[in-house]
Amino acid sequence: MAGARLIVDPPAFTTLPYGLWDAVQKPTPASTHWQAGVTYITRCPTGGTTYDECISVTGTGEAPPEPPTKADNVPQEFRGATPFTIYARFDCSPVGMQAAETAASDALARVEQQQLEAAFWTGAVGGQTIAYPHLADDAELADTNGIILQTAATTVASGVDVVTALGVLEQELAECYAGQGIIHIPRSALPTFAAAYLVREVNGQLLTPAGNLIVVGGGYPGTSPAGAAPAAGTTWIYATGAVFGYRGDVLVTSARESFDRAENTMQMLAERTYLLAFECCHLAALINLGVPDGTA
Repeated sequence: MAGARLIVDPPAFTTLPYGLWDAVQKPTPASTHWQAGVTYITRCPTGGTTYDECISVTGTGEAPPEPPTKADNVPQEFRGATPFTIYARFDCSPVGMQAAETAASDALARVEQQQLEAAFWTGAVGGQTIAYPHLADDAELADTNGIILQTAATTVASGVDVVTALGVLEQELAECYAGQGIIHIPRSALPTFAAAYLVREVNGQLLTPAGNLIVVGGGYPGTSPAGAAPAAGTTWIYATGAVFGYRGDVLVTSARESFDRAENTMQMLAERTYLLAFECCHLAALINLGVPDGTA
């Protein structure tokens, strides 16, 4: 009940920057069939070098041995990804349905980014682990056709300062991907990165000194590949190859069959379906929070 006081609009809501969806590649889907899941191919080449068998080595005039056979150095995997839906439910009076639709849509906008990040980190949706692939996992999972839904995170550093951990992560990322990848960190880790001068803003995105994107997830809980919460003063961070994703339109519906005559309320739902996936690398590191000695 508003009483005698004037009804005014609340302050405008602004989504925090540097979130997951900001760093996701967003290809245009050919159809809405992605909402049933997708299969994609990852090719993570290592490459190689060779030489012409007719060359001579300067200073000796002799030709080197016959070059080795050019071996297959482009591993290829079929991977899959599963969709999930984020929703906000608003229980409201059936009077003023248009205002209720706006309220439900606004509620979804406020929680959408955080819920997206939580699902991508943990894989948990509605209490079940069904969002594949996700970050915090230590086991590979394939479907009945052998398509890989989940890769196991490889821990490359544990219990070290952020400077050391990021160096190891980026070296491993460069060796397995060789392109711009993504470093995924909880918001609790951003001050540590910033204090160690490991983050810079370019065109509205955060980059490491090496040029990899940094996603600062408000929904990232900092848990280990095994799903364990980090000890006080520490957090887990992850690195992946590029992430791509699809998202549907916001759907606002009223569940009229849910009308409660005793309370004179019904349910207004706003929801949107997402699918996220990444290629090649899947790395993890446990870092100590706080400024390393001699960094500041």
